[in-house]
Amino acid sequence: MQKYLLLIITVILVSCEQPQKTFILISKDYNSNIQKWLQSADSTIETRQFYGIPNDSMEYFLTRADGMVLGGGEDVNPLIYNKPEYDSICEAYDNFRDTIELRMIAFAMENKTPIFGICRGLQILNAGNGGTLIPDIPTFYPQSQLNHRIKTEYAHSAIATNDGWLAVQFNVSEFLVNSRHHQSIDSVAPGFKVAAYAPDGVVESIQWSDTTTHPFAVGVQWHPEALRDSLSLKIAQLFLEKSKL
Repeated sequence: MQKYLLLIITVILVSCEQPQKTFILISKDYNSNIQKWLQSADSTIETRQFYGIPNDSMEYFLTRADGMVLGGGEDVNPLIYNKPEYDSICEAYDNFRDTIELRMIAFAMENKTPIFGICRGLQILNAGNGGTLIPDIPTFYPQSQLNHRIKTEYAHSAIATNDGWLAVQFNVSEFLVNSRHHQSIDSVAPGFKVAAYAPDGVVESIQWSDTTTHPFAVGVQWHPEALRDSLSLKIAQLFLEKSKL
């Protein structure tokens, strides 16, 4: 009897000592592409889409998250950045999604949870922290020779700033990106700085400036989850490293 009791106690202790999986909360993830991208960097992580979570469970998943990803999707409602006159230039909105992503952003910034924005995610990360957006690049950049809305794997280059996270972490100065958007950043949110530009001046990445007050709040205009190059994998690895701290 004592042997069985000892065995049960040992099993319980061992199970309690199992390391907890890193949990990443994704705002919305079309075809699970973001999940697959992150799991290519670490197959052990756990993910959950925030979009389908009942309202009364949202706080639980926010507090549980080790890191958050804001995915691509519809236009950000210009009311969020106080430009209602842009309504006629914008395309479809998802106001519910805007609301829950703003909730994710507020929680992440207040609680120093690593957060990574992709395309629309970059845009709402900026708008949610007090920045503004360009509602339509062709309208506001008529002189640009770049196509920012094309389905090819690589569309144009991006140029990293010398002191930005891309140059510092990966020692890159210029690299190729895809481009599947028509909105972009106008004024950068207070506390953030530009980390990369397109050759025509469109902002390709921003980051929180002071890593002593927030470990990782970064957005990119392109879709790294749709690329299979080494830089995209390194970005996933870096985000997960920050989420595990």
